Amino acid sequence: MEYFVYVLSHTYTDEWHTDSKLLGFLNSLKGVEEMKKQAFILPGFKEYPECFVVNQYILDKIHWAEGFHEAIGEMGRDYLEKGDEVDKNCRSVKELELNNIFSVSHYYTINTHLDDERYIGVFSSLDQAEKAVEILKMKPGFKSHPDGFDISELDLNVLLWNSGF
Repeated sequence: MEYFVYVLSHTYTDEWHTDSKLLGFLNSLKGVEEMKKQAFILPGFKEYPECFVVNQYILDKIHWAEGFHEAIGEMGRDYLEKGDEVDKNCRSVKELELNNIFSVSHYYTINTHLDDERYIGVFSSLDQAEKAVEILKMKPGFKSHPDGFDISELDLNVLLWNSGF
């Protein structure tokens, strides 16, 4: 059985750049709507109310599984364009009664003004996250920067960006 988590982010474009902020990982659509309401009243988010994005990511799935060959995307950040395809057989992590998840990303500095950053995935345990990192350390791009992985333990249903921008 596959499980998924909802991911709420806010991505806007102004006259200078595009910026994306990860707001939180959630286990229900009701939680997504509640978090949007919390963020909506904060500076920045309320100026761009149409820019909230909800995706679904499959738990314990590795993104960038084949590695990478170059830095692309705005400022070297290679964002996933959308969430995973979730079918009717995939269930919300709410059924697992998880209180937290482990988010994995990879980044390294290209030069003084440029980092290369990739989101790897969301995992059900530290063990699963560490296994994913060990697999990716052998793949192109990642093996050149093996110390660039970050594993963060994050509470579900908690607003991560609570000061506005």
